[in-house]
Amino acid sequence: MLHVAVTVVDAREPRPLPTEVVSKAPGIRPLGRGRHSWWGISVYDATLWVVGTAWSPSRPHALDVEPSRKVAAGTLVNTALSEMRDLKLGDEERMKSWQRELEQAIPSVQPGDQVVIFCPDLDRMIVYYNSAVYRETKDPTLCPAVMNVWLHPEAKHSQVRKALLGH
Repeated sequence: MLHVAVTVVDAREPRPLPTEVVSKAPGIRPLGRGRHSWWGISVYDATLWVVGTAWSPSRPHALDVEPSRKVAAGTLVNTALSEMRDLKLGDEERMKSWQRELEQAIPSVQPGDQVVIFCPDLDRMIVYYNSAVYRETKDPTLCPAVMNVWLHPEAKHSQVRKALLGH
């Protein structure tokens, strides 16, 4: 089966981040924004927020995902784990640990929702769902793995990566 995925830079202004994210990461600003579409149907818009002038995993950063389709949490978790496996980000034991965490941290979404994955430091990941804290994890390996789904040099959707990183 042929899959057609297209990414365009979204010219709209990103939605504001939850106030708690802004207060925990002074100076956080949007670096890049992209839209992932499949067969011409918008799947989501994403914005990468950073402190400073470029993305660095050691500085606070956030990925704001605004879905255009209704998607069950299980589908989101399985897709993320599949991409982590493809990128060889961890062994099976680590994948099982991440799966348990993601099943608690990722909500089902529908158009109009806002999911913000915030990495305030090297040890934590906080997921906000429509501006409220949904789940906080304290696994220092999880946030980098999740961010790599979008930002790894070999990420599946390279055009989204380029747009997020402002290239």
